Amino acid sequence: MHSNLFHSNNTVGDAMNIQKTKELHDLLYAFMGMFHEKFLIRFRHEYDGLPWIKKNHAKIMNILYQHNHLTSTEIGKMLDIEKGSLTTIIDQLAEKGMVIRFNDANDRRRNLISLSTAGRDEMNRVMDFYTRKLDVFLQKVDAEEITRFIDSLRYVVWFMKKM
Repeated sequence: MHSNLFHSNNTVGDAMNIQKTKELHDLLYAFMGMFHEKFLIRFRHEYDGLPWIKKNHAKIMNILYQHNHLTSTEIGKMLDIEKGSLTTIIDQLAEKGMVIRFNDANDRRRNLISLSTAGRDEMNRVMDFYTRKLDVFLQKVDAEEITRFIDSLRYVVWFMKKM
């Protein structure tokens, strides 16, 4: 059976909501594509700190850099990585000394993952490299536009956290 979207008894408000939802979908995917193209891919290809690291290794390390520790389930949801692939990648990062696993002190059934000291040191180098590259990349952009962009991203992050 079709949802109410396809029936003629929809109101103008429903159609407007669908239009906004479609625009939101399009904007999110446009942003993700441009973010990967203009920032991640460009900077990742220029950084030569860990030649063995692949993009999903880097994504996991970046997420862990932003959080003190996470479960593998939380990481998988944030990055849309399947559990089997995620376990393999985390095992590789652990073998290279970039992450550590440990039991949650409050719930021994929960296994947490965190950057090791070496992993955090590497991420500090990565962030320094990315920050310098981003600074050069943005030199041609008006300072007011950069401020507006940062403010917009702050709002987007705030909005996404409350959902």
